[in-house]
Amino acid sequence: MSADFKDKVFLVTGSTSGIGRQIAKQLLENEANVIIHYGHNEKMAEETMEELSEYKEKIFLIKADLSNEDEISDMFHSIDVKFKRLDGLVNCAAYDKILSIEELTVEEYKYELNVNLIARWLCIKNAISLMKKSEFPRIVNIASRLGTRPMEDSVAYCTSEAATIMLTQCCALELSKYNIKVNTVSPSLTLTPLALQSYSEEEIKATAEKNPSKRLGEVQDTANVVLFLLSDKADYINGENINVNGGILLK
Repeated sequence: MSADFKDKVFLVTGSTSGIGRQIAKQLLENEANVIIHYGHNEKMAEETMEELSEYKEKIFLIKADLSNEDEISDMFHSIDVKFKRLDGLVNCAAYDKILSIEELTVEEYKYELNVNLIARWLCIKNAISLMKKSEFPRIVNIASRLGTRPMEDSVAYCTSEAATIMLTQCCALELSKYNIKVNTVSPSLTLTPLALQSYSEEEIKATAEKNPSKRLGEVQDTANVVLFLLSDKADYINGENINVNGGILLK
């Protein structure tokens, strides 16, 4: 992409694996400064830093538990101290555990809502003052096809992703006065560690076969759309939910 990301500052939550890591990598390839965030997995953070070592001068690694409001606040304070502004926020971090309605506990439901919805709202809330200093401020929430299509044994995930799409629309409307554009990207099943952990090999193969494109999503499929939305080329796109799914919702 020929968009100008040089020296801009982007925070990508959950960026030490899967789609988040790919988004961070492509931003770095375009000469951006990237805040790479992780919650708990130190090993994965080390692997990410090793993989992206050629861009180490452009990386600010930060750890924060997104289920903890104080840690989110501290993360944005650190970004303020380091960069004094934020040009883009990508809410990519997510949590999913396959449980039936009968198995799902209140605690599990609350945790999933905390990470997949409330944390995204808190990150947006904390980012506003920093994004006011940007010429082209952008927010992209990563949701899921399951935000518009229900699935058994995923009630917590489906409802949190559906709520994320509405969160985007509300924020797009309210933050337009600051020229902050807010959009959602909703991938279908993508070959990431989270997907491989949540679905069996048979389920993954069956899903690929059902897709009109006869394949699952790759991380770059979503990352390419996210980078477009973060660029100045997407200045007239606001409050949208863009599905990246090979056509699976057509069936």
